Amino acid sequence: MASDIKFEAPVAPRLILWLIDTRSLWPVTPEASPHDEVMKLPKVAFRAFKLLSQTERESVLKYHHLKDAKMSLASHLLKHLVITKYLGVPWSRSQISRSVHGKPCYLHDPAQAHIDFNVSHQAGLVSLIALIGYDKSVQVGTDIVCTDERRRTDYEFIDREGFSAWVDIYEDVFADSELKHLRSSLRNLEDVGVHLKGAELTEPGRIALSECQRRNEKVSLGIVTAEGISREIQVKSDIIIECKLRRFYALWCVREAFIKMTGEAFFAPWLKDLEFVQVEAPKPRPDVTSIENGDSIKDFEIFRRSSPSKVPHMVKNVKMSLVALGKNFMIAGAICTPNGVPESDFAKENWRFLELESDILSVAETSQ
Repeated sequence: MASDIKFEAPVAPRLILWLIDTRSLWPVTPEASPHDEVMKLPKVAFRAFKLLSQTERESVLKYHHLKDAKMSLASHLLKHLVITKYLGVPWSRSQISRSVHGKPCYLHDPAQAHIDFNVSHQAGLVSLIALIGYDKSVQVGTDIVCTDERRRTDYEFIDREGFSAWVDIYEDVFADSELKHLRSSLRNLEDVGVHLKGAELTEPGRIALSECQRRNEKVSLGIVTAEGISREIQVKSDIIIECKLRRFYALWCVREAFIKMTGEAFFAPWLKDLEFVQVEAPKPRPDVTSIENGDSIKDFEIFRRSSPSKVPHMVKNVKMSLVALGKNFMIAGAICTPNGVPESDFAKENWRFLELESDILSVAETSQ
């Protein structure tokens, strides 16, 4: 892709949504030991490694697998890049610190614009979200999920124990209402890719769809056609389970982005008190070779209890987006500001893929 990113300082508050795909970057020859492949990175990624501090280099090389080390390297580069490009800080002085909860941050000069940023990485993709020039209490978060990275493990458990039992593994992570939604959320023909104009599921059909637990079966669904005729259709349970899994990962993604926004991660004591209402999954792109921005969801109802015994209140000062990337990826962004977030912030910005050479290395090497 051609680069259109230039070195600049923002003249107005700005939202940054960046992605980099590391899967084809820094190839190495295979080795018997995965970590031996990691140790080749300083040589094959020489220019990138030169841009990191000694501590950052060591943090990259601690990974056992090359794919994880490459994502760590890219994550460091993106954090330095956003500080250098938009705060006018030389790359060598763009030091990354940690908040009290461990969230990466930049301790800027009071005269500089405030910046809050967050990164995520999964299955070779690395994302960065940043807000620059907003109030100092602003917070941002991002998360990436890949629905097929653990598919074999997921399917093995689901085929053996059932989908509901698989969801139960995560009962300490999700709110009770979310768990109920995940177990029985598919209620329409369109949810499983069946498009019969004017047709609707009968209540027994909805129950059959909701109660489907395993793959390699055929599920009979009662429907009423547009002409009012009752009939049954059969749907492969593989499709139903895949749709349920995608909805699970969609909910996981937005929750994780919200939690990372706060900086508390999964150590937060209020995980069960956070509730997203009936999260849908954005439709995947049919082109499996593309990971461009696909369908997106930007309207979320979020509730949070101040304590387990109290009635949940709606969270109104957080704006979120969930976007499909290709067939298997989804990415979420979260923004929290004291006075709410303008509706246009996510509406006018898309996640932008950066090129290593033109968008990162060239900027870094001219701003030392």
